[in-house]
Amino acid sequence: MNKHDEFFRTNPEAAQLHITDEAEACAAVLLACRRADEIDGVRGNAAFRTTLETRNIFIGYDSSVLIETATRYFEMAGSPAALINAAIGAIREQTRLPLFYQCLDVILADGVVTPREDKVVQYLKGKFKVEDEMVFEAMDVLVVKNLL
Repeated sequence: MNKHDEFFRTNPEAAQLHITDEAEACAAVLLACRRADEIDGVRGNAAFRTTLETRNIFIGYDSSVLIETATRYFEMAGSPAALINAAIGAIREQTRLPLFYQCLDVILADGVVTPREDKVVQYLKGKFKVEDEMVFEAMDVLVVKNLL
């Protein structure tokens, strides 16, 4: 199976997967970004966990429980694309752009955008209706931020 197929692969259980809690949906999208990383380094994991522990959308949630829940959803979905599709309906319009930026931060935490991560960025860009210029500007800022 090639990398393109893996990104869009769907498990049979994915048809029944409909995430309804916005915080869980956001955690699932962030996990899709982590699972797309072919490098899977410490910095990406730290950025992912820090996001779950510090962003307003996750206040009142246990980050470990969110990770367990998002991981279960990922296993049911079978791929980053299927997980994003299951989550998007629970994510309000006003949450999508900030979540997109958080996804970029998690993806760029190791300073490298792998081919699968680029697929996630492009997929989210389309799903969240983010303009190309906004993506490039955000990536420029986050690359510099993550050099520190």
